[in-house]
Amino acid sequence: MRPTSLFALLLSTITITTSANAATPAYSIVEPTQGAIVSIGTATVIEWNTTESSSSKVSFFLETTTNSTDLFTIASNISNSGSISWSPPSSITTGTDYIVVLQPSDDSSTSYKSPAFTISASNASTTYYPTEGEEVKTGETTIITWKVDSNVTHVSIYLMEGSGTSDLKNVTTITTDIANSGDVACVLSNSVASGDDYKFAIVDVKDESSVKYSDTFTVVNEKASSSSKAGSTTSSSSTTSSSGSGETSTETATSGASSVWKPLGWMGALLVVPLLF
Repeated sequence: MRPTSLFALLLSTITITTSANAATPAYSIVEPTQGAIVSIGTATVIEWNTTESSSSKVSFFLETTTNSTDLFTIASNISNSGSISWSPPSSITTGTDYIVVLQPSDDSSTSYKSPAFTISASNASTTYYPTEGEEVKTGETTIITWKVDSNVTHVSIYLMEGSGTSDLKNVTTITTDIANSGDVACVLSNSVASGDDYKFAIVDVKDESSVKYSDTFTVVNEKASSSSKAGSTTSSSSTTSSSGSGETSTETATSGASSVWKPLGWMGALLVVPLLF
């Protein structure tokens, strides 16, 4: 190949690569996904990828694919953290053409839109979240929901590992002595190992034998080896009750989650992740 041809080829490659990099958007909403169903009054996650600094500020609005008017302000001028939690209010009508719009606070002329998703009526299901087999990624915000018992005022939540409810190991504390609101946002740290046998335990602060367990879910950790099982979390409680359920264990609660309330030799640092309504 002649030198001029080689130079032209290299120049072409550089041009293509530069163009591809230039085309990468500053923001890209990845949750909610196309066709996702979000229930009124139930906490859900908005997640986005970004090439901008975490110190940048962003705002989020609810619109429809046929109407670019802001129907609801989800969050205003918040940190570019990559994920937030929110619950559609009862004032929003149900529909199948909703979108989330991200707007950089320093550039009101530019916006980034999510795929269309559905907002449905208040979720009457009694299923916990995470659901059976659900994947929860470390480093990302996830929502825990459970059925609220009116006679329970405060709960503590723990991440457990093991099968059934009689052979569980306390992996880490999610949060302690919070209002029994029915949902909480948490972020599992990257020190929690991947595995398919995790549960959340929701414990009545006044009666530690009263425990609710989530379904068994999978933790996906793309940054750590499976040898480490210890971890810490950040969490925050919500003030809006959301649906969820699990069986309250009375006969096996003491043995099934006894390690939940034993004194811990370590504690994960807690960082509040505000739930936005």
